[in-house]
Amino acid sequence: MEKLRFALNDPAEYGLPSVELAPETWRNGVVVRMPNHLGDAVMALPALCALSKLLPEHCGLFVVAPEMFRQFYAELPEVAAFVGLRKTHANWSFKDIRNVKRLRAGVGVLFNNSPRDPIAMRLAGVPRIYGAAARGRSILLSKAFKLKRQQIPGVRAQEHLCSRYLAITMALGAPAWDGVTLPEFQFTRSGDESKQRIWRWCEHPKMLLLGPGAAYGDAKCYGNDKYNTLARWWIENGGVVVVAGGKSEIHTGNAVCNGLPAEKCVNMCGMTDLQELMMFIRFSRFMICNDSGIMHLGAALGKPGIAIFGSTDPTATGPISPEWLCLSERTECSPCFKHVCPFGHKKCMEQVSTDAIIEELKKVLS
Repeated sequence: MEKLRFALNDPAEYGLPSVELAPETWRNGVVVRMPNHLGDAVMALPALCALSKLLPEHCGLFVVAPEMFRQFYAELPEVAAFVGLRKTHANWSFKDIRNVKRLRAGVGVLFNNSPRDPIAMRLAGVPRIYGAAARGRSILLSKAFKLKRQQIPGVRAQEHLCSRYLAITMALGAPAWDGVTLPEFQFTRSGDESKQRIWRWCEHPKMLLLGPGAAYGDAKCYGNDKYNTLARWWIENGGVVVVAGGKSEIHTGNAVCNGLPAEKCVNMCGMTDLQELMMFIRFSRFMICNDSGIMHLGAALGKPGIAIFGSTDPTATGPISPEWLCLSERTECSPCFKHVCPFGHKKCMEQVSTDAIIEELKKVLS
């Protein structure tokens, strides 16, 4: 079994041509189109924060991203304004374009590959737009950076995805990232009565947060019975367990909690908004997750944890924190990047032993 921790390769190795931007080029600031998925957005955070350090005084860092992530970016003090897209995989609405136009950004940076976004930024009056060359959109960009393909079935990547984002910002003149320091999220304990239901769990000194699902597909998921075994062991050793996930994972949470005492284990899948999920993560003692948005969010918030990898590649999309340990069992067919195991056995996940994870949990409690 492989045990991997995050290690940042040098983004300068991409060899992207540098772009010099005069102070007046920025106008009111830079507008950044962040990725559509939470995990990818977290992996782009170091590059986003590096951009904020590049801006001249009185310029703002503006973010365009799906509306459902508004609470996430609201917690980042570096972000001066947020424009939420109501439709994720569609053309920007007239209102979206108008909201970006009002920002009067002089520079646009794309951390995704859609050709729709540079078109929308042009319509919003952003004069200079930079991003990766992809899907025939290079003609729409002021400079299109050529980045090599990363996901190749059966082959481990040579670099982490966050290095690709950093390579773009460094080409624009932003400082390098040390591979350790992460943005500090603002956090205020809410007085809202609807939030009080989660505090009895958050205030427990041994709260274990489990993320047994993955929006990408079942191929990423460790077995529910295995998560149940881990939860039972943690409870028997004086802890409580919170299972987190989306609405589509309610049945998964029920399976993980099956047979465990209700006062010690709760299924919160589909019952939290993003702010509540971040509260659970912040107050957890430890986390165990599949390769998912919850895993990445936990790393961004500075919590330690274990990530279980199989069909995807921990060297490319592992949590961006040395506080996380990635467990991976190499097989002849992994990483395959499939949504569902094409052979039906999920050998790459099944061979990760719960005993190995429990040994790591013992270190946490000691």
